[in-house]
Amino acid sequence: MISGDRATLPSDLLLHRPRGETLHPKRLPLDEANCAIAAQLIALFQRHQGEAQGVLNEQLQALEGDHTDYRIKRGLAHILRASFSTFEPVSPLDPVQLRERVFALASATIPSPAAATDHLDRLALALGQELDQEITAVDLRQGLYADLKENHRLTSFEAPTPAALIHRYNLAQVQGVFYRASQVVMNLHRNDPGEYKLMFRYLKLFRLMAYIEGDADHGFTITIDGPTSLFKASTRYGLDMAKLIPAILHVTRWSLVATLQWPGARSPLSPGC
Repeated sequence: MISGDRATLPSDLLLHRPRGETLHPKRLPLDEANCAIAAQLIALFQRHQGEAQGVLNEQLQALEGDHTDYRIKRGLAHILRASFSTFEPVSPLDPVQLRERVFALASATIPSPAAATDHLDRLALALGQELDQEITAVDLRQGLYADLKENHRLTSFEAPTPAALIHRYNLAQVQGVFYRASQVVMNLHRNDPGEYKLMFRYLKLFRLMAYIEGDADHGFTITIDGPTSLFKASTRYGLDMAKLIPAILHVTRWSLVATLQWPGARSPLSPGC
């Protein structure tokens, strides 16, 4: 399975260090301390299933505190949110329609807390009859603005192991190196023909501009123009380039050379992954 662009890390959570002519992404070792942090975050998501995203965000911020490793915790949480969680609006009726009906009732009377409670009780009863299900005023209060992102609820969470989360985080850090690639050259050799077909499918899926040389008997050289080779660098294209990195892992024998145009670097860099 190849993750979508939401599973990549935003630029402010990328941790890279230039060393000479190479750029090395931050990779967390599978030690006791990092596994404990990962386990703590996973448990936090598990406890908040069914809760609003805003409530979860508050708990994540509290967990970050003023510790110096807040970017690591934030990055791990981003991976959990993007790769293992589903957030959805939960409302007995489309929130826009629900607001229209509530406001229509409210406009007919003088505003007051008692009137608001009465409106919700009446509407809950009417909707329950229309939809043939039990609906309460509490359901309506929660659903009234359920379409706002912070009110989306964590409806499902497939908890990874701490080790799996750290591996996914490390992969995302490697992917981030390729946001500013000007060229990537892959050599695929002595592989099963099905692996070649899979790679070509991913190239098409991610809409990458590639020049392919070779054949199935001797292998292929794939040259991909990166976002910084375009007349105007494209963040969207850079994410598509990054998404190809997990796809390469589906090929048995390969090598890769990339040229990176990194901010602040005097000359192009290469990934030290």
